[in-house]
Amino acid sequence: MESIIKISSEQGFSESWVPADVATAPPTQKLLDFIIPANTGTYDLGKCWINVNAEVVPKANANEGSITGLQANSTALYNNDIVAITDVSGDNKVCGDFASIVRNADMFSANRGMVESISRVNTLRQLLFNIENDKAEQHDGNMNLGTFFGRRGPSNGTSHLLQIMGNNTSVAGTVDESITASNTRRDLRIPLSDLFGVGSALWNSDVYGATRIHLELDTSRLRIEQLGGSEDTTNFQPAGQNRTYGAMLDNTAASAGTGGPPQLPNGDDLGVDAPLVTAISYDDFELQMPFYVGQGVEVAFTNTAGAQTAYAQISGIEYNQGTNLTNPPNGTRKVRIYTAGSLYNNATGAGENITGITVKALRSDPATAGVVPGDQIRLNSAEIVLTQLPSVEGPDSIDYRTYSTEETQGIAGLTTFNKQIMVEPNAQNLLVAHCNSNETQPSRAWTSYRMSIDNVDVSGNRDIAYNKPLHRDRIVRTFNNRGQNISNFSLNAVKIGAQQAGDANQLPLYPIYETLPLTQAQKIVNFKLNATAIQDVVFFKELQKTI
Repeated sequence: MESIIKISSEQGFSESWVPADVATAPPTQKLLDFIIPANTGTYDLGKCWINVNAEVVPKANANEGSITGLQANSTALYNNDIVAITDVSGDNKVCGDFASIVRNADMFSANRGMVESISRVNTLRQLLFNIENDKAEQHDGNMNLGTFFGRRGPSNGTSHLLQIMGNNTSVAGTVDESITASNTRRDLRIPLSDLFGVGSALWNSDVYGATRIHLELDTSRLRIEQLGGSEDTTNFQPAGQNRTYGAMLDNTAASAGTGGPPQLPNGDDLGVDAPLVTAISYDDFELQMPFYVGQGVEVAFTNTAGAQTAYAQISGIEYNQGTNLTNPPNGTRKVRIYTAGSLYNNATGAGENITGITVKALRSDPATAGVVPGDQIRLNSAEIVLTQLPSVEGPDSIDYRTYSTEETQGIAGLTTFNKQIMVEPNAQNLLVAHCNSNETQPSRAWTSYRMSIDNVDVSGNRDIAYNKPLHRDRIVRTFNNRGQNISNFSLNAVKIGAQQAGDANQLPLYPIYETLPLTQAQKIVNFKLNATAIQDVVFFKELQKTI
């Protein structure tokens, strides 16, 4: 039977910072060290991972103080998530695994010495993540960054850091205000198999002794992505429902005649006595509707006095009663939204028309003002989670692959880059990333490349043009040589925040993958890259090793 063991990092790992101020006040806690103890049996490293516990600490929206009837949790719940920015100069935020926030990774065995030491892990993972995972896994995977956008279009996602409560109405039709959404913490999980070649092996601590894992994180690339706030301008697209998510039915006699809400009665409060009713009919409101209990919202409407704006907290969401109860089996499929305080009290002495009602989420404040910090990312702790196999004796040796790294910076204005590198005899593949200066993502465009090994051209003296059949053939050859299937051949990363705007969610990547022969001596590789402007070029030499 497997045993799960959790070991905290050697450092007291905890830090908060404001991503909006990262240029002047970056995070400083970047190092993690874990020790797998000696003589404790065998561990299945393929089922081991590192957890970095994270949360967002929001700064209240300036209008939160105008919310009447704020609930017991004392603050509106904001829809924020943590993402990684892979290219600051291009403001690129793409779906990726948590290993892409690791800059350098080392693994050292007390009995066998250095096992692996890999530089630029963040760039290496971006070279591999896109081709190892299909699009569904990229944007729906539970262990990825940037996977929050769901099915509602740009700026209408749901954060992993929210425990959503979409319906708190009882079967009797009453709202239970104690049932509300809540902010949560999240473990950013980094599998050891994403960091190390031995990360899928059975690790015998009786053979290898105490094993130290050392990571340098690149947390300065973490950002807060504000979700929501565009419900009044973003449309729900199914046939016949081209309406904004935030559009509500009018409270008028004409609306009542078609099954909608009537005029606001004299003395009644909008949002409390008379709930807001969505203009959209939902088949699956918990998936498709962007509002939730506890959320702070801005409500715009027009009454007899003209255009009005009010701020409220959603106290109740009702789908199975009211509008649907009298229309079985499917009802109108409208959602009724209650607010904790009054949006407007009708004191006109008669029924009043309320028209043009729209709702949108309040956003937290990312900016620091004086001593009040803006939205913060807080890393609370770090631990390694080990899967121990008490009844299994692991092997005395392990065959694995790892990487040595070589990088160079291009000269301004350079359009042709020539580089000769010495490659180890046990190198079987070469992975090359072309990145913008001081960035991690292989998204810097190139037009073609040539490569020779020990003065033998690998492509029959032909240029290898980007994304042409010859280039794609080189990719297939490399992954065949790795004994690995290709899950995604698009050469495009999934950008976050624009996933339903044509191809705006596709960010072209420019990876280079080449096979190498195993030799008795070092190999000389001559590499030539053609591009509009050469910047950083990073070589990852894939090595076959045994420990």
